[in-house]
Amino acid sequence: MCLGTVGLVTALAPAGCAQVRASGRDITVSLIAVSDAVRTGDWVLVHSGLVLARLTEQEATEALELRDATREGVS
Repeated sequence: MCLGTVGLVTALAPAGCAQVRASGRDITVSLIAVSDAVRTGDWVLVHSGLVLARLTEQEATEALELRDATREGVS
């Protein structure tokens, strides 16, 4: 099963791309699939190198807490 990753936009890059800090690493992602304007400091949902949605800080926090709780349950 493939899941999206929640990350924080750290920089906007040329050609409709952005740098995102997610799961402790920096990745370059495409903004082509998201209709909302994305800015540095925004939380986003990323899947397969594409930003699928911009998230509120509360949505991102809840998703990250759920991810962490799920990981703890698997150990």
